[in-house]
Amino acid sequence: MLDKTKILFLCRSVAGVMFIVSAVLKFLSVDSFELFIYGLDWFSLGVSSFLVRALLFTEMFLGVCLVTGLYGKLASRLSAALLLFFSVYLLYLAITGKSDNCHCFGDFVEMKPLVSMAKNLLLGVLLFLGWNLEDWKANWRPALLAVVLVGSLVFAFVLKAPYGFGTKSVGYSPDDYAQLVSQHPELKEDGRRILAFVSTGCKHCKMASRKLDIALRHAGASLDPVHWFVIGDSVRLQKFIEETEVVPVRYDFLSPRDFLKITQGTLPLILLTEDGEVSKVMSNATFNEKDIVEFVKNKP
Repeated sequence: MLDKTKILFLCRSVAGVMFIVSAVLKFLSVDSFELFIYGLDWFSLGVSSFLVRALLFTEMFLGVCLVTGLYGKLASRLSAALLLFFSVYLLYLAITGKSDNCHCFGDFVEMKPLVSMAKNLLLGVLLFLGWNLEDWKANWRPALLAVVLVGSLVFAFVLKAPYGFGTKSVGYSPDDYAQLVSQHPELKEDGRRILAFVSTGCKHCKMASRKLDIALRHAGASLDPVHWFVIGDSVRLQKFIEETEVVPVRYDFLSPRDFLKITQGTLPLILLTEDGEVSKVMSNATFNEKDIVEFVKNKP
């Protein structure tokens, strides 16, 4: 029969496992979670990306400490503080109706804010039960702490680098783009335009479309400067609009052949142009909020 100490340790360990699972599921859909935070309009894309990675690190680090008993008392108290902080945040989401899914478990388990608050309450009870358990002690405990710390940092910040780190340059075909401009003379006559080349079935295209929408909102601009070039049909485009909640003001469909000739396989491709001349090139991975904001704000 289990004694009281083992039962309490099990309670704390279950809370730790939940922290680890939460971190892993957020990691597996980190782009969506990052976009969710960015869409709250509190932070820039870069800050949102860093905060998401910081949360992944914190959850993984505290979870491992809770499960192993490594500085378990301190980990319990820090975990409880984290739960309290996010319960206040979830209450705000519930009151303002910000989201149906709070992304506590990424895209894998949809959980509304009030349900997530109940989950946090349960975790808080488990932490409270193991509140005063003695820490696991060993002479090499500091060394193990360093391993857990470094491992959590690698998990959060290295395996999937934050926005702005480790991104590659993006190319396109100037000759095929020039042919597109000749077929759409309005691109040369409209002054500054943002051209978004997207596929209706592409996950990264959906994310880039939402990033573009949010960045323009932060700049106090609308989607009017954006011209969409789309692979797909009207039915798939309507589904794309429903999923992203981004409604194109102007768009044209392109054949896959012409699309791939221009983009050279980059999906999505975003071009900032002035009188048809390309000034900036980016994709979802290299999306630069600052460039977008400056581009539309400095419009002559």
